[in-house]
Amino acid sequence: MTAHDAMLDDVAVYALGAMTAADAARVEEHLRTCAQCRSEYAQLRPTIGALAYAAESCPDETQGAIVAGPLLKARIMREIRRDAAAPPAANVAEMRAVRPIVWPAYAVAAACLAIALFNGIINISLNDQVRQSRTEVAQVATQNRRLLQELAHQRVALADLVAPDSEHYAVDHGEVVRHGKRLYLAMDAMPPPPKGKVYQAWTLHRGATRMSPSVTFVPNPKGVAVIPIPVDASSVAAVAVSVEPDGGSKQPTSTPTFVLKLSS
Repeated sequence: MTAHDAMLDDVAVYALGAMTAADAARVEEHLRTCAQCRSEYAQLRPTIGALAYAAESCPDETQGAIVAGPLLKARIMREIRRDAAAPPAANVAEMRAVRPIVWPAYAVAAACLAIALFNGIINISLNDQVRQSRTEVAQVATQNRRLLQELAHQRVALADLVAPDSEHYAVDHGEVVRHGKRLYLAMDAMPPPPKGKVYQAWTLHRGATRMSPSVTFVPNPKGVAVIPIPVDASSVAAVAVSVEPDGGSKQPTSTPTFVLKLSS
């Protein structure tokens, strides 16, 4: 390698910004008198400026990020092997006389490591964003399914409430509606329960001697509540509603607001 070839290597390290102040001053002095090295430096600057983004890199299809490519790694290994195979200089002064001290392989290796670290951080961030997006999509899908189910139930309830063959039983502040095997409380102008209390429905199955607890509910500000009772209406002999502590009770703790016996 000629002295000028060595200087071209120094120009590359100078463009990378990995050179001591003294060596940098030496390269700058040479650049003022050498058109070829100035041209080399002008060509290297934009390439090295983009190194953190794409220098001799390749896309990793599994991660969707940019990682150091095989060409860059191969060139680094060639530089390291060449430096390792070079005969040792007798001393530092002799080394400087033969060729100025440069560190192209190590500088490029450091840049490669920086790229790898950068890519690792980006990959972790992207993976976290993907996981978060998937979680949010799953939550939205679950909410949509629940809304669709609720809408379907509301449509069935509305159809049952207005069906000509539904049975309507008047009670305080509303009525009990039975349609086939489905049973509803359709309340209107129902007063709000006391603070810390809710309304709770009760059902008495045919042949039973004690009421079974059912759903709890609170009417809207206008006192309206349409509540499906989750029971086979054909097996129910009576329905009641009472005021209970929030969360409901296993047995009524207050006098029911009404008790309705259903016809068989």
